[in-house]
Amino acid sequence: MRALDDIRILDLTHVYNGPYATWLLGFLGAEIIKVEPTHGEMARTIFKVPNKDESYAYIMLNSNKKGITLNLKTQRGRELLKELASQSDVVVENFAAGVMDKLGLGYEELRKLHRGLIYASGSGFGRSGPYSNYPAFDPIVQAMSGLMNSTGFPENPPVKAGPPIFDIMSGTHLCAGILAAIHQRDRTGEGTIVETSLFEAAMGPLITQMSAYMARGLQGRFGNTAPGRLFSPYNTYATKDGYVLLLVANDDKWKALCKAMHREDLITDPQYATNAARAKRFDEVDELVASWTKQHTKHEVMTILGQADVTCGIVKEIPEVISDPHLRERGTLQDIEHPAVGTVTVLTSPIRLNEDPPTVDSPSPTLGEHNDLIYGKLLGLSGKEIASLKEQGVI
Repeated sequence: MRALDDIRILDLTHVYNGPYATWLLGFLGAEIIKVEPTHGEMARTIFKVPNKDESYAYIMLNSNKKGITLNLKTQRGRELLKELASQSDVVVENFAAGVMDKLGLGYEELRKLHRGLIYASGSGFGRSGPYSNYPAFDPIVQAMSGLMNSTGFPENPPVKAGPPIFDIMSGTHLCAGILAAIHQRDRTGEGTIVETSLFEAAMGPLITQMSAYMARGLQGRFGNTAPGRLFSPYNTYATKDGYVLLLVANDDKWKALCKAMHREDLITDPQYATNAARAKRFDEVDELVASWTKQHTKHEVMTILGQADVTCGIVKEIPEVISDPHLRERGTLQDIEHPAVGTVTVLTSPIRLNEDPPTVDSPSPTLGEHNDLIYGKLLGLSGKEIASLKEQGVI
């Protein structure tokens, strides 16, 4: 038994933001019915598996889901969507603001189907406000939120973060909102609308930058250290075979670092004994640390400093992450068999209940894989009716 194994979710989401939210819910046991246009959703075109119709991006975010196709631009398609929604607990979408309303499938319309239906919406800027009708992808929100202006080095132009961090952040918030709405419905019997946006989800990670500005007027790009070089040492340092990031947050950690570097003489030196003193000699301290790290490999540095209880991490490349022994042992990354691709590495949920490891019950669906199951078993359509819908371009 899993926490959400009595919950059915109709998933109309695409790309990263919405699919991540429903993917989390699927690992918690919910039945996820993913609804795609007849040509497939956009993520199917991103980083495709060589010589295959599937994409790694789609495979990563759609485990544990059933997949159907449905053309919502047709009258019959909209009718079928309503039939599916009437038998679901939650409808999730991440279209641009107003799209579902124009289709006659918005919250006000779908809530008429049954009083307990939860409608969840994720968008770039939200359902209201001056930006609500602006199109958005993660990089746009990185620019608008202040993240880009805070990323990179002061002598260079703003830089976006490599990963789509706000897509995933907002998807996590959308998942949390859906869980709260389910709990509220269990108490009241009433469904509700749940809303999140990438732009608003972006504010949480900017706490340090906003605090630095309000406290000390600091803003801009500070490379791999804190705004205002608040802590020292705090930077990336070259090793024999790569880089490590090292952060000394207090004087006790500095003492531990000095001992690990066999530089006990620095512990009592007034030029370095306190963080305030070290911050005034930031570049000088960096040189002292770098002269030690470059004598070792990155794994040696992390091992030595880990044993000394000094915060340090290897700057890993993606192949190292995919094969990371910690992630593999924890089951966060798993190799599974996909019917169209063969062996493929997938993510699993970071959420664990009762210390149970996350389980991939089924790989991402091929396009329309479960049409017969959902339209036939759930809606009771005959094989002839399903074939006719396909011929008409409805599914």
